[in-house]
Parts: sequence; C-alpha cells; structure tokens
Amino acid sequence: MKSFKLVKYQILIVSVLAVSSAYSAEWKIEPAISLNTQYNDNVRLRSESNNPQSSTAYTLAPNIEFAAEEQGLWDMSLNTRGKLTRYQDIEDADSDNVFLAYDASRRTERTVLSLNASYTRNTNFDTDFDTQNTISGLLDDKTEQTTVSFSPSIRWNPSNISVIVFSLSATNVSYDEMISSNLRDYSNIAANLKAYWQVLENHTLGYTISYTEQDTPEAGFTSDTTVLNMDYTYNISAESNFKLSLGGRRLNSVTENSLFLGCETPSIFDGPTSCGFGLPILGDLENQDDGVVVNLSYSSQSDYYSNRFNASRNVVSSSTGGVQEAISVNYSYNYRHTEKLTNNLSLNASENTTLSGISSSSDRTQYRIDASVAYKLSRDWRLSFKYMHIEQNITNTDVDSKSNAVFINLSLNWPKLATTY
Repeated sequence: MKSFKLVKYQILIVSVLAVSSAYSAEWKIEPAISLNTQYNDNVRLRSESNNPQSSTAYTLAPNIEFAAEEQGLWDMSLNTRGKLTRYQDIEDADSDNVFLAYDASRRTERTVLSLNASYTRNTNFDTDFDTQNTISGLLDDKTEQTTVSFSPSIRWNPSNISVIVFSLSATNVSYDEMISSNLRDYSNIAANLKAYWQVLENHTLGYTISYTEQDTPEAGFTSDTTVLNMDYTYNISAESNFKLSLGGRRLNSVTENSLFLGCETPSIFDGPTSCGFGLPILGDLENQDDGVVVNLSYSSQSDYYSNRFNASRNVVSSSTGGVQEAISVNYSYNYRHTEKLTNNLSLNASENTTLSGISSSSDRTQYRIDASVAYKLSRDWRLSFKYMHIEQNITNTDVDSKSNAVFINLSLNWPKLATTY
C-alpha cells in the first residue's frame, strides 16, 4: 500500500502546480443527464439449459464535469457520473453504480506532467460498453466490482522529432460480496517507459519497456511481468495512420502452498494426495512463461466518418487470482449522415486463457456486436437506439450462452456554465 500512498502525493503535486497558475483561466461546469430503457433476453448471460432470464430495465445516469484550463499551460477536470438501473423482472439485480475520473496536466516548453485517477463501482450485470465489467457474464448472481487507479506520468521532448514518456500506475480491484469462491481481490503496480522518434517524414520508430507486479493475497498468488516492444507508426495521411507494436514478455509467478511434496507419514490409502493419518507437505509452485505480445491498429477519419481496427495479444490480470493471456480483435465504424443523424457499428471478438493462477473458471471466448443510431433533436437533446448481441463460451465447462438487448436512450446536455478570471 506504500505505492498507493506515493501515487496519492502525485495528485497533490500536479494539482498544486495547476492551481498555482490559475490566473486568466477558464473554469466551467458541464451537467448532463440521460434516461435509458432497455430489454435484455438474457440478463445473466446464462446457457439455454440454465433458465435464461429476460427483463426490461430503466437507467437514470446523471453526469457533471468540472473543468478548468489556462491555454497552453495547464488543465484539470473532474468527471462524476452515476448509473442507477432498475430491473423489472429479476430480483436483486438493481444497481447503483458510481464513476469518478480526475485528470490534470502541467505543461512547459518541452515537458508535460500529468496525472489520471479514477474510481469505478459497477456490477457484473453491466454489459454495455460504457460500463463493461471484467466479470460480466461469468456469474449468475449480482456482485459489485470496485476499481481504484492512479497513474502519474511525465512526457519529455528532447527535440522536435523525439519523445520520451515515463509513467507509473497503481490499480486495486475488490469485490463487495464473494458470491463465488473463485473471485479474488487483487492489486497491480506498473512502470512504463516509452521512447520514439521520427525517422522519416511519415514514419516513427520507438520501443516500450514495461514492468508489472500483481498481488492476490487471498489466493497466495504473486507475479511479475516484463514486456519489451518495438513500435512503428506510419502516418498515411493527416486523417489516417497505421501502428504496429511487436515484442516479447516474460511472466514469473508464485502460488503459495499449492504444490504437493509428500506426506509426513506413509499413506494407507491409494491416491497421490491422500496422507491417511499423516499431514500433507505443501510447497510454493513457481512458474515461468514466455510469449509474444502484439498490438496492431489502423484508423482513418474524415468530416463524415471514422473507422478503427485493433488487434492485440497481451497479458492481463484475472479476477479469479491469476494472470491471463488476452487476444482481442475490434472494429468500429461511425458515419455522420447529417449534422443531426449518426450511426455506429462495433464488432468485437476476444479470448482469455489463464497462464498462471489457481483457477481457470474465467477463461472464455466472447463475440459481440453493437449497432446504434442517434438523432440530435435539438441543441441539447439527443435520442439514440442501440442493438447489442453477445455470444460467449466458458472454456473449462464448454458452456455456451447468448444475449440480445435493445436500448432506447434520451439524453440532455445543458449548455456549459463558464467563467474566466
């Protein structure tokens, strides 16, 4: 927890640096609120043989953003959002979710000092991308996941064609109700160094070195992951670019008292772990795993459309007390027909496989489609419709499930309240 205390001091440092230059700054408040109605034919994402439950739900989502900036010198913002959802046909499914995000930065001629901090509390029944939970679709009963993160960073431009970025991050994930014995609280601490430089007019080369430590005390699990990537960016035009990051990783992990070493007395029973009248002797299980990490992306945009493609392979923390390899492919397309009418399509496929840890119950393959259309009723009012389809397979049980949902959302964005002094 010392690392969390250290990062908290970074909040004070960046905030003081920003406020100390608060003359001639613009301060603003931007309130908004939305009302969402949805129908989901499988809220718990159960299999066909496990009694899927459908329900209508209503969501009220107020949002207020406080922001301030002095052009070219500093900026800060605090975004506060709630999401209150009530399901009509499922008992004990209602949720009151909270989202807080703080961002601040201080700029000089060649450096930028930044801080990002966030607090999120949401439930496993949230399948909307806006509040997607890492354990959504894994549990039948409702549980809340709370995530707290801090990330200070410094960006330095040694020259007009080179950039060096160093960042630290600390994340803590906890669950309020251990409805499943597989759920485990965990924390991560990571350091990241990225350097890149322009080698030709439209070509940039660089590298990224990262080191992450994970601690899951309840599972007796600890790990550290080192990743080294080579990075390449090609700016095809002012509106489109191609990025490739390719490298290797090494995962070292230790699970306490999970390795059977023998018995204090000879066993009178058959079986490798039965000790009869004696006691088992357990030891720490150490594991090392090497692999490839990759991130490939392409994006383009114009005055009327934008599309983005991303494919990645990396390691992530598992909510069941381990480390997983995550492979994902994403594509999104947005088209603005008129100033008032837009539509969006999002396609996603992902696979999570446990590399090290005590449980593989969260290993899964998932496919999802999100399609939406939005119409701007007036300057402040916006109406949108969305369809969402999810298909999922839990690997260790080979259980398939699917869900279809439709959403109608009406949102109001009040004109910002701003002042300068």
